[in-house]
Amino acid sequence: MADWFLERREVRDSVHVRSGLRLQAPLTEKGWASCRSLAGGVEWRWADLPGDKVPPGELPSEVAARGESLLAPPPLRSAPDEAVEAALLHLVETARAAGASHLEILLREVDRGALFHGHDRQTEDRQRHALLEFKAFHTEGGTSVDAWRCSAFPDTDQLLADLPALSARVEAMVRALRESAPVQPCPTGALPIVFPPGAASACFFHEVCGHPLEGDVVARGGSYLAHRRGQRVAGEHVSVSDDPTDAHGALTFAWDDEGHAARPVPLLRGGIVGTPLVDTRSAAVLGLGCNGHGRRVSYRHPPLARMGHTRVEPHQGRLETLMADVPHGLLVQHLTPRHMNLLSGDFSFYVVEAREIRDGHLGRRVSPGILRGNGLEALAAIDAVGEDVSNLFATRGCRKLDHGPLPVSFGQPSIRFRQLYVEPWR
Repeated sequence: MADWFLERREVRDSVHVRSGLRLQAPLTEKGWASCRSLAGGVEWRWADLPGDKVPPGELPSEVAARGESLLAPPPLRSAPDEAVEAALLHLVETARAAGASHLEILLREVDRGALFHGHDRQTEDRQRHALLEFKAFHTEGGTSVDAWRCSAFPDTDQLLADLPALSARVEAMVRALRESAPVQPCPTGALPIVFPPGAASACFFHEVCGHPLEGDVVARGGSYLAHRRGQRVAGEHVSVSDDPTDAHGALTFAWDDEGHAARPVPLLRGGIVGTPLVDTRSAAVLGLGCNGHGRRVSYRHPPLARMGHTRVEPHQGRLETLMADVPHGLLVQHLTPRHMNLLSGDFSFYVVEAREIRDGHLGRRVSPGILRGNGLEALAAIDAVGEDVSNLFATRGCRKLDHGPLPVSFGQPSIRFRQLYVEPWR
């Protein structure tokens, strides 16, 4: 007996660059996939669906009947293009009035419906969200600096309703850019490092804890954390989990793409290595139960063990108290992955945005740098975790193997490392 998967995804991007604002037409993909066990292997099949109806005889009748409403959903948003255009241009003017030389914007509106039909379970899941990222540029003395931020909403209508708060966030970002100029060279050496809550530095835990504990990586023996399951690698104040049900409404999913209920999975519990994130295949290899992390890039791809919402659990203190004990260090606000060796735990990240900490206070912005180290050493170096957790959403998504990006999000309070090694990015 075959398992069936039916999906409809509609994506619409609106972009503001130096040449102006472009509201692109929606892109819609619809199709189905089936999986059937055969002697000696598994047969995967998939096909596109050209319209809002399933052609007669193409799918089992019970799958086709349930799929009709999925293939013809309500409109992506109720707001007209003119309202969205006016809101984005308002943010651009807010940034310019605050002193920015330019503001880049990407608004990505997504509506996705998925249906899984197997012999022992049938599930449906609907995800709708609007992701807004903006990048402000400030020029002083011939040198340009920039800062990136992102917000997520259950839909575009909610984004429009929150426009005053968004405007205030853009204004604060530009003000911080101006106050931290001019840029000084990134230092070299081992320094205390602080991550602020809800910042793009949260991708650190996605890379260092999440990917090494994805079930297929663990099953093939490619993870530096796998053979340390049940062992302590960090202090009791360090707990990291992946919980797709707790993305605060924007990227939440209740069921994975194999029909299993999504649920929180502890990657580190009180500093002790916990449970891998598994899909059906890796769960069988590892002798574990499925935990709702079998995700597909689309119906054209088979499911893989993937992250959803990776969060560091809150502890105590806030950003100001974590910085207060730092005589000289860095507040790292934005990291992007450079290199992650899942087998050894060695890593490096590009430091895109960071500011000096001097005697517990924020100083000037530093030039781009590289943060490098080893996962075990870095996790052991976390000496404080705040309670001021906030979320961040990755508009560009997470890639794995030859599978394209999937929406992911992070939850992070303030984090302090006793020291990590940084150097200028040359």
